[in-house]
Amino acid sequence: MARRPQPVKTVEKSPVAGMSRRQLLAGAGLGVAGFVAGGAAGYAAPRKKPKSPPVPDVWIGRNMAECTGCRLCEVACSIEKENKIQPSIARIGVFQFYPGVEFPVACFQCGDEAKCVEACPTDALEVDTSRKLNTIKIDTGLCLRTARNGDCTLCQDECPAGVGSITFHPTTREPLICDLCDGEPACIEACPAGTIMFKGLRLAPIDGVQIAASLAEAYKVPVRPEQEEQRTLTPEG
Repeated sequence: MARRPQPVKTVEKSPVAGMSRRQLLAGAGLGVAGFVAGGAAGYAAPRKKPKSPPVPDVWIGRNMAECTGCRLCEVACSIEKENKIQPSIARIGVFQFYPGVEFPVACFQCGDEAKCVEACPTDALEVDTSRKLNTIKIDTGLCLRTARNGDCTLCQDECPAGVGSITFHPTTREPLICDLCDGEPACIEACPAGTIMFKGLRLAPIDGVQIAASLAEAYKVPVRPEQEEQRTLTPEG
């Protein structure tokens, strides 16, 4: 015959002699509060970074189809930033994409959604909120490339704009990112075709390969009627 489970008797004991449960709980609450307060006194909570504006005060408008590939924007930028003509140190660059489409590439001012900032393992990059430009500020003392002579390229790798938006200085090795010349981009004044302009069409960050694909139709050589007819002929033999 199976044994029936016997009811378990519970005995409620006073947690501490001479102290009621309510008094004990109140004392425990004070203890936890004191612990938290003491911990807070010795620990500073991370400072919240100010939010960047959803739309900056200044941006570089882009009409890629008008680019002639003159590269005067690169010249103007290198003179403005380092007082010499050296396109490789410009913060804007003209690149050629298949099938031969050329246009300038520069930072898209992503603001709080900047992937380069998220990717940096040492927090060397941050959105500069001192002015409403959404530009990226670089701390070369924290950057692995400049502080430790490393080969980190994570900021460039994670940039949704792909090739050209972030490059690296051939001498100092620091990341080169457009800062809009503090609100007065020198490249815009140098562009003779109106490819880049003050404000204007503001593009979302997108890979140059995709932009080139959308412009590729304009670069196709039209086929003359006689050529089309020749294509349809069946070769002899």
